[in-house]
Amino acid sequence: MSEKKYLGILAGACGVLAILCVVAFTGKQSLSGKTIDTVLLNEKYSSQLACVEVVHHDTFLTLYKKELSGKSLWIGFTADESTFNTSSHLVFPVDSTRMEEFLAAMMQLRSLSLVSQKQDQSTLASFGFVTEHGHTAENSHLHEGYDFRFQLQDGSVVSQVLFGDKNYSGYRVYLKTPESPIYLGADDFYPWRSVSAKSWAEMDLVSRQLLGIRGEKDVQGLEITLHNHEEGRVHKNITPTNGDFSSKVSRLLSLRGGSLIEPSVALGKNQLGEITLYTGRGSRVVLQIFEGSISQLDQEVSSYYVIPQIHSLDGSSVNLQSEVDGRNYGFEISGLNYGFEISPWTWESLQALAQD
Repeated sequence: MSEKKYLGILAGACGVLAILCVVAFTGKQSLSGKTIDTVLLNEKYSSQLACVEVVHHDTFLTLYKKELSGKSLWIGFTADESTFNTSSHLVFPVDSTRMEEFLAAMMQLRSLSLVSQKQDQSTLASFGFVTEHGHTAENSHLHEGYDFRFQLQDGSVVSQVLFGDKNYSGYRVYLKTPESPIYLGADDFYPWRSVSAKSWAEMDLVSRQLLGIRGEKDVQGLEITLHNHEEGRVHKNITPTNGDFSSKVSRLLSLRGGSLIEPSVALGKNQLGEITLYTGRGSRVVLQIFEGSISQLDQEVSSYYVIPQIHSLDGSSVNLQSEVDGRNYGFEISGLNYGFEISPWTWESLQALAQD
C-alpha cells in the first residue's frame, strides 16, 4: 500500500470518528445557539421568602425562614418517604452564610443556552430530569434530578427550578422550570444541590445564631459537669473572673461536629457529662455528651455524641408549619431535633475546659 493511499485511509477514519463524536453529543448541547440572560429567583422576593423546598428522589429537605426575638434565621427539616409519619427526622439550624450565598447565586443574572424545547418524558429523562411519575431515567443513580421550590408565607410558589445532569464537560448543568425549555448553564450550583442536612446545617456545637451571640464577649459563664472514671464527678463553674475564661469560651465556640445525628442515637449510651453555656441575654445551651461508636478492632470508643438543648433568647418558641406533598408538619424551636457525632480529639478539647 502506497504512503499516499495509507494517509487517505487514515484521514477518512479520522473524519468518521469526528462525525461520531458530534453525533454522540448531539442533544446534549445547544442546537439553536440561542441564549437568554435571566435570574432563577427574582430579587424582589428575597425578603418575602418563607421556605425553600429541595426534593431529590424520595428525600425532602425544607428550609424555613423564621423570626426569633427580632432576628431572621433559617431552620432545616429533612425526611424521606419512609419517615413522614414517624419521629425519625432532623430539625436543625441552617448555616446563615451558606444560605445567603445560595440565595445570591439564585438571584444572579446568568446566561443560559437553549438545548431542547421538547417536554416528553424520554427527552426529560435523557437530561436527568424527574418525570411526572417521580422517577428519573434508567440507571437513576447516574442522574441529579433536584427540584428547588421557593415559597412565600401564603404557600404560593414564586420560583421552581429543576436541575438535571451535568453535561459531558462536568462544568455545566441542565436546568429548567416546569414550563420552560431545557437550558444549559454554568454549574456554580453544585454546593447546594444536596438534601443532606450536613450540607446546610450550622455545624458549630454552640449555635451562635440561635443564642443571639456573636462571640465570647456575649457569654456570661460556663457550667461543666463531667463523669470521670478516675476522678469521679467533676463540676466547675467558670465565670469572667477566671483568668482563662475568654480563651476557654473561645475554644468552645470554635468546636464543630463531624456529622449530624438524631438525638435518639444517643439513647442508652453512657453519659459522660454536660456543658452549659450562659449568655448575658438570657439564652443558654446545654451540651449533653455521650459515648458514641465503639471500634470493632480494639473495642475502644472511637467517637462521641453531643446533643444540644437550646433555650432561646426570651424563652419563647417558634411554631413552624409546612405542607409537603399534602402532609402537614409542625414543630417548635424549643424541640430542635439534632445532634453531633464528634471525634476523640473534640472530646478531649471539651474535657480540657474543666482543667485549671
